[in-house]
Amino acid sequence: MESVPLLPLRRIRKERNLSQEAVAQALSIKTTTYSKIERGIIQITLPRLFELADIFELTPQALLNYGESSSSSENQEPYFSNITYIPVHAQAGFLDHFVDQRTPPEGISFSIPTFSEKGLFMISVEGDSMYPTLIPGAYIIIKEVKDHYLLQWGEPHLIVTTEGRVVKRVLKHSDATLLTLYSDNDLYQPYEIRRESILSLWKVVGMVSKSFTPKGRFSPTPL
Repeated sequence: MESVPLLPLRRIRKERNLSQEAVAQALSIKTTTYSKIERGIIQITLPRLFELADIFELTPQALLNYGESSSSSENQEPYFSNITYIPVHAQAGFLDHFVDQRTPPEGISFSIPTFSEKGLFMISVEGDSMYPTLIPGAYIIIKEVKDHYLLQWGEPHLIVTTEGRVVKRVLKHSDATLLTLYSDNDLYQPYEIRRESILSLWKVVGMVSKSFTPKGRFSPTPL
C-alpha cells in the first residue's frame, strides 16, 4: 500500500490543542501506535492520511503541504472568511438542526487574526451561567465537535440537546453514557445529561466582547 511522506503531525496536533490520546481514540488505535506515527516509526498510508485530515479539519492536500510556503493558492490553507456570524434570529434553527442540514443560514463571513481554522461560527451569548468567563451580550466563536472522543474535558462548550441550548464546561462522568455540565457562575449547580440527547456539540474557541472586566469583579487600588 502506498505510503505518505512524514508530516508535522505533532505541530498540527498541538496547534489544535489535541492530545495524543484524543487523536488515537479518534483513529481507533493505541496511543503508543499514534506516537510512533508522529515520530515517523510507522509510515502513514493513504487511508490514514484521509482520516488524519478529517480529524485536523484539513483537506488531504493541505495536510500534505502543511507549513510549506507556495505562491499557488491551491496548496495553501485559506485564512480568510473562515468565521460565519449567525444572526440571533437564525441561531436556534441553525444549531438545533445543524447535524441534519449542514448548511449555515445567510450570515456575514469574515476572519480574525489567530483564528485560522476552517468552519468557525460566531453567535451571541445568552444567560449568565458562565459569568465572569463569558459575559452576557458578548459573542462566542464556536467549532463543531464531530467526535465525542475529541472532547477537551473542562473546556467551555455549547451543548445543543433535545431540551435546549446551554454553554457549560463539560466534565467526564464515570458512566460513559453521561456527561457532567459545570457552570463558572457559583449560583448554578452542576448537572448531568445523557449523551444520546445531544443534537450537536460545539467547542468555544474564543470570545469577542466590548467589556474588558466584569463590573464589580475588581476594586481599584488607591494610588
